[in-house]
Amino acid sequence: MVKIGVFSDTHIGRAVPNVVAEQRRKAFRHAFKQAIDVFVRERVEYVVHGGDVFERRSMTPSDTKFVKEELQRLVDGLDGKVRILVVRGNHDGTSENSALDYIEHPLADYLKVLGDGTLKGEVDAYDDGRVTVVGFGYHPYAAKRIERVKEKIRRCFEDSSAENKIFVVHAFIEGHQDIPPGVPEYQVISRSVVEDLGANLVVAGHHHTHAKPKTVKGVTVLTPGATESVDLSDDSIHGVTILNVEDGRIDYEFKELTPLYKVRNVVIDSSGTIRDPEWYVERAVTSMREFGEELKTRGVKGLARIALKGSVEGDKFDLQEKLEIELRRLREEYPLLLQAILDNDLQETGVTISVTETTTKSEFLSQVFKPLGDEGREAALNLVEEVEFTLEEKASTRTGLLKDADRRRFVERWLKILGEGT
Repeated sequence: MVKIGVFSDTHIGRAVPNVVAEQRRKAFRHAFKQAIDVFVRERVEYVVHGGDVFERRSMTPSDTKFVKEELQRLVDGLDGKVRILVVRGNHDGTSENSALDYIEHPLADYLKVLGDGTLKGEVDAYDDGRVTVVGFGYHPYAAKRIERVKEKIRRCFEDSSAENKIFVVHAFIEGHQDIPPGVPEYQVISRSVVEDLGANLVVAGHHHTHAKPKTVKGVTVLTPGATESVDLSDDSIHGVTILNVEDGRIDYEFKELTPLYKVRNVVIDSSGTIRDPEWYVERAVTSMREFGEELKTRGVKGLARIALKGSVEGDKFDLQEKLEIELRRLREEYPLLLQAILDNDLQETGVTISVTETTTKSEFLSQVFKPLGDEGREAALNLVEEVEFTLEEKASTRTGLLKDADRRRFVERWLKILGEGT
């Protein structure tokens, strides 16, 4: 029997939203520590990480130190009898400039980063006779790239004598996950391709919601999900997975992690009806009061997101100001309620908004960058993602802009892309 611990999307260093940045950083570290505790307690022999170890490539030195120390704690706790296998996620940087380079070490033979070689046609595999693990790191054109290398991956599994053949990928998989709205087809890997690679287990990071394994045609696909709520709009449970594999049978157990801060997502929607401001205020206050009572009863701290949707009679920003005053009062009454963040998506009556949306943002940008060629377009799309992440992390809360030093490095990279693309 082989015992495998699986987790993914740990996003160490994530500090979004900015108003609760420090709490968010602590929450992701807390979840990572708990995951390591579970793996040690369960005495796993292998640990598989599905990508996005870090929140961004330019992580802080303390983030790197934290992850290395926790992985060493895992190894020490299992008397060195564990192998850790990781693929690069989109938040971990690019294959040329990966955050995972900072946690790899030639003397740390317990850790192997897989997948970037596979993207280039040189299959990255770990094979010790008991398991064969092939990695496939993040690529913005995952569907196209896996078509190029699927035959080599299949041959790698066919040539292996190991009973357990595992494919680890950081991408969405058709038919096995609920694909978020707006994700273009070229970022979704076909189910038929995955089922024909020769693996008997597929671990798919990138999707933040845990899903029970699905087995089709002898191939089990597992979506581990994130270890912590990546966005406050997600208040589902998170955890790690323990797999016991023997004679082709995979026994699965999900281990829920206890979050450092309870997250509550509240959506207040008028559902097509025009409501006065007090209707929204009353419902938001009632929801937060209930949440405050729950936190007090359980003795835990909490973060909340309140999404206002639908139509309001009057000025939506006046409504927001009134509601923020009420929420400040509630936080004084319930000190365990650390923050309640408003997401005001209301439409004011008398204001007509006409938007024609024919393409998603990703599709639009892909067309804009098409003249740069395949490599230039890929670099430009990666740059856009990095700019968005950096804005979330470092943008001024007053102006929404980056400092000159942060902007300058993006400008230099953009000029380089334009130069290479012309």
